[in-house]
Amino acid sequence: MTGQRTDAGKIAALRKAGWGTEQIADEMRMTPQAVDREVAGHEAMETEKAEGKARRMVLVSLPFEQLKEIYENAALIGAKEALKTFQQERKNENGRRSDRRLRNTKLLLRNYRMLKEHAENSVFGRTQMEESAFDILESMMSMYDNEVIIESIKRSATRTAVIVSHIETMFGLYAAYCNKAANRYIEKRRYEVLWDLYMAENILSVKEVAKKQHVSMDTVYMDRKMAIEKLTALFFGVDGLNVQ
Repeated sequence: MTGQRTDAGKIAALRKAGWGTEQIADEMRMTPQAVDREVAGHEAMETEKAEGKARRMVLVSLPFEQLKEIYENAALIGAKEALKTFQQERKNENGRRSDRRLRNTKLLLRNYRMLKEHAENSVFGRTQMEESAFDILESMMSMYDNEVIIESIKRSATRTAVIVSHIETMFGLYAAYCNKAANRYIEKRRYEVLWDLYMAENILSVKEVAKKQHVSMDTVYMDRKMAIEKLTALFFGVDGLNVQ
């Protein structure tokens, strides 16, 4: 595409119309990676505009026991239903989409500590964006380049904070689900494995987690796989659940 100016507005319009990256790339005579970069840049500009419009936030304080009950009940209902839907998708024509969800969950987990540090060190007004965590996660589904995905989140301090908050909230729901599960011992161990591998302040290697849990490394790999599947169902499946 030498000598031709990229029409970022058209690319963004095509994306909003439901066009995939490859379709847009063919239409605009660009590479899929270049399309992702243009979309990420356009979204960053739109996000900056949205952050300039401050909105009032109403904070509701709930007693700890009531909040705990909400988390546990939401975990039981939401995780079971979302996991059931997620597993069914992997068996039918939506399997490719489910695979992308798994990929994006792993990507967010691998980058969680970096995103959290970025959010904590950024200065931004306490505004409420129209873009929700689900909107951000959905935008990730049409991107192919992992680096572009992470950069599209990092470019906005508020966007980063929304994703970090979503990850931590869903981990809280997953913990509540594990505490209520029939095979509580195994589920709690899987939760602890995932926490030590990705979320802890001082993350551990697979070998170190195996030693801590007194299990084999193969068991740690299997626990990680099963835990990520459940967490993916929570990240992407509970679309209508808003815990504040």
